[in-house]
Amino acid sequence: MTDPRPASVPARLGRYEIQGLLARGGMGAVYKARDPALDRVVAVKTVQAILLGTDQREEFMERFQREARAAGRLAHPHIVSVHDFGLDEPTATPFIVMEYVAGVSLETLLKENPRLPVAQALGIVEEVGSALEEAHAHGIVHRDIKPANVYLDERGRVKVGDFGIARLDGSDLTEAGVSLGTPGYTAPEIVRGGVADARSDVFALGALAYRLLTGEKPFRGVTRETIAMDVLQWDPPPPSTVRPEVPAHVSAAVMRALAKSPAERTAGAAAFLQELRGGEGAVPAPPPMRTTVPPTIVVTDPPPTATVHAAPLPPRRRRALIFALIVLAFAAGIGAMWLLRNRPWSPEAAVAPAATRPGTIAPSAATAPARPAVRQAPPARAPAPAPASDPTADQVRDVLEKVWEEAHKQTEPPPAQKSRGKGHGKGKKH
Repeated sequence: MTDPRPASVPARLGRYEIQGLLARGGMGAVYKARDPALDRVVAVKTVQAILLGTDQREEFMERFQREARAAGRLAHPHIVSVHDFGLDEPTATPFIVMEYVAGVSLETLLKENPRLPVAQALGIVEEVGSALEEAHAHGIVHRDIKPANVYLDERGRVKVGDFGIARLDGSDLTEAGVSLGTPGYTAPEIVRGGVADARSDVFALGALAYRLLTGEKPFRGVTRETIAMDVLQWDPPPPSTVRPEVPAHVSAAVMRALAKSPAERTAGAAAFLQELRGGEGAVPAPPPMRTTVPPTIVVTDPPPTATVHAAPLPPRRRRALIFALIVLAFAAGIGAMWLLRNRPWSPEAAVAPAATRPGTIAPSAATAPARPAVRQAPPARAPAPAPASDPTADQVRDVLEKVWEEAHKQTEPPPAQKSRGKGHGKGKKH
């Protein structure tokens, strides 16, 4: 049976059975393999053979073994675990055995979706930052944080791998003349040939966060040299100006992480995460608004008309009401007088016997039934002595007296001023 693997992919490395090529990097290749002893799938990383034939062989071998020791000391849910390392005797190839992450690299994800939702981008940065926080607590600097070294497993959890160029504090291994890191994510001090520390990883994390939040790389040179010049001399626009939905405090935290000088940069991954979460340097949230109801608008009070009947009328309205009643009384009196004048009777006839004025009673009795809609005529009166006065005049007088009494009651003052009103009333009677 023909082996479908390329000729460059070995069949075995140590006891591990190679199943395929996962990726190639600047220092070596990563293979998918099976561990027959534990019957599990692992990732095996090697160093390029060409590097082993150079004058810096010992230096690269030392760095490769350091990766295994450094990563083996880290136990974190967002760091790729290291299981084993060794040397393949037939090919003299060193290798390191790591946890196999079934998923996709962040670089592949960004090629398919250049601009992630802000919440998802911040979640990835948070988990990468927590992995770096754990590494920095153990004195380990990753030195090559970039999308290709960040993986998302099948559940979407972040795993940071490739500590192959990490540097342990206290190591005396020289790194002069060795170009490490990835253009666009390497801190300015490393580009100048300086020594890396935790702030160098913060710069790389800031560049990663910038790309995740905006969908654009912060430094966009075409070649390694032009990218390096951008890193040293050019400041990208803040993420919030490229993408307005990025919170202001997040944008400010990313720009502090990308500061050229390490002294002006965020001190470490823990401090960077604090700023992203809204800690020191974040825009303070406005105080809660206090809602108060104006004194003239109280929801629980009854409508204004509910209490109008209990309040006394103002003097002006009281006087107007009295005047209206008086006018009504006078109008009634004038109407009564008009009725009396149109009735043919005289003072003498009012006191004379009924028999002496037949001419005055007969017409009145004859015309009364002709106006039933206006006034019900009284039944025909039998001849009888006339009263001392006319009944119609008495009724008008009674009406006028009742109107006057009603008006007098309306003009009486409140009980608190009763004594004064009585005196005034007596004066009017006199």
